[in-house]
Amino acid sequence: MNRAIVTLVVLLCAACGTAAHGRADDPASPLLEPDQLKDGRTWTVTATSHGTWGELDENLVPCGRRIIAPSEAATRWRTFTATDGTTVSQVVVSGVDAMNSFKAFYAECGAVGGVDSVPGPRNVARHDGEVEVAAMSKDRFVVIGGTASDTELRQFAETARLHLAAAG
Repeated sequence: MNRAIVTLVVLLCAACGTAAHGRADDPASPLLEPDQLKDGRTWTVTATSHGTWGELDENLVPCGRRIIAPSEAATRWRTFTATDGTTVSQVVVSGVDAMNSFKAFYAECGAVGGVDSVPGPRNVARHDGEVEVAAMSKDRFVVIGGTASDTELRQFAETARLHLAAAG
């Protein structure tokens, strides 16, 4: 009986160590946290999800153009709301040629609106009264959109780009 208890304790300890080790090795989330949106407002997450680019909600597809990324590309998205009602969305596409998606964003969003190039690896697209900012890091492509000002959206896109670079 004592041997069975000792064996059970050893197995449980080994399982706990493996589980803790597995969490430590998990890659950092590519999505921003509310405290990373530093503009003086208090932000909360209103929704977080994941799937493929093809499954992305229509209202989150940059410029309404699905051709920007492959439909099977792994995609995560998160939406935020500030205390004043301002909203921001973040879409991160992983495992793609980020430069190709970035070029497609530029071409496709320019076809339905206007795209301004700004210094650094990002672009600002305007269409139907909306603003979206694209950025990239390694094999990830990110788009930040919402009702925040152009300046704030650019700032958030730069924060997202740096976050992606740090997340690996």
